[in-house]
Amino acid sequence: MRTSNQSLPGGSMRNSRRELKVIEFTLWVGTVAGGIIAFSAVLSFLFGDGLLTLKYVLFVIGVLMFGVGSFGIQPERPHKNKKLLTTDNDTEYAFEERIQDALPSDEDRLLLEERISRDTKIFVASIIVLGVSLFLEAGIGISS
Repeated sequence: MRTSNQSLPGGSMRNSRRELKVIEFTLWVGTVAGGIIAFSAVLSFLFGDGLLTLKYVLFVIGVLMFGVGSFGIQPERPHKNKKLLTTDNDTEYAFEERIQDALPSDEDRLLLEERISRDTKIFVASIIVLGVSLFLEAGIGISS
């Protein structure tokens, strides 16, 4: 078994790890954004006014996620020893373990410190959620 410092012929190990990071990032962001959109759609059609409620719910959730993500991706403040708000920690959640199991790799799993940060993932997922809300407003004309 190779470690992350060893490379395959032609240096493909580094590219392979980078590709795994991108695939893991895409799966994480897509799953979170898709789950939020689907869950919000079900609730909006059951308890609200359909697409209009969905648009507003996605906007509110997207703005909240955007706030958390944008605080988290800020660099550390020089006069403080920690970030103001972050979702990164040393715990791997069950959801993230399932994503690691889904990665197309015979190699070791990506370690937490090798992955793109959760703050960045939440930030990008928020952009997708806000984009769907904008599409409902401007793209197909759902308005009050």
